[in-house]
Amino acid sequence: MSYAVRNTIILLVTLTLFVGAAFSYIKFFQMSELQELQTSVTEKQKDFNSKKSTSDAFPALNQRYQQALSIIENADKSLFKSPNPDDIYDYLNYISNSSTSSKVFFDFVFVDSTAQDQYGIVNAEINGYGSYTNFVNFVNKIENSQLLNKVSEITLTPPSSNPEELNDITFTFILESYYERIPIQDGLTLTSQLTMDERVSTFNPFYPLIQEVIPPNDDNLINVEQSRLIGLTASRIFLVDQGGNINSLRKGDEVYLGELESIDLKNKSATFNLNKGGITELVTLEIER
Repeated sequence: MSYAVRNTIILLVTLTLFVGAAFSYIKFFQMSELQELQTSVTEKQKDFNSKKSTSDAFPALNQRYQQALSIIENADKSLFKSPNPDDIYDYLNYISNSSTSSKVFFDFVFVDSTAQDQYGIVNAEINGYGSYTNFVNFVNKIENSQLLNKVSEITLTPPSSNPEELNDITFTFILESYYERIPIQDGLTLTSQLTMDERVSTFNPFYPLIQEVIPPNDDNLINVEQSRLIGLTASRIFLVDQGGNINSLRKGDEVYLGELESIDLKNKSATFNLNKGGITELVTLEIER
């Protein structure tokens, strides 16, 4: 073997070993590192895309947040600060005693308390009695005032046949009172002012249209059927009432069981519209001749 051939073989072997080593290094070391780098780049790209999406959405989300915060701060409703049943009872008692037109007598029975993520609900059963008008005003103030309460499952029992209790009812209902679990209304100021919806009717459907007993004349009003008409003008009349007193009345003035309906100057008479326990009756008095 010539020297040149030997050197060529040595060179080829050396080159082969070099190429093999380089291939092995790339195959078994750099390829795994490259795959790890590609995986890392993919994850970082996903993270970047997610953060960029959040960044792009931030102005709109911040605007919605500010709007929601403004709604909360300007809301006419607020939540109880704690689930303490005593606070709810005191609030109901405050409503009942706020005026004579909403005064009722009631018992407060705590049922349970349920919790959501940001708020909770205290459930209670309310039993009591009072006039129908006062009960309607009582519930009206509960549902329309600042603290958030919901009334449901109302049961009303009509009055007895006792004439003195025709306006009274007994009642039961379920009360749901909402309270905060996280401070979402820190900037909201609680007021003691109570609110009513004046459009709610207080007409008592249990009150009998025709009563067995005519209500007594407790206010000592003029009893037309026991009075005498002694004079009149175009705008007023003069009569002597059941007690012998001289009285002057204008159209629309109240008398026992009704009011002065009209004055007839030509026929020298006055007509009264009376409601005798649900039965309407017109009574006309004439000047005695």
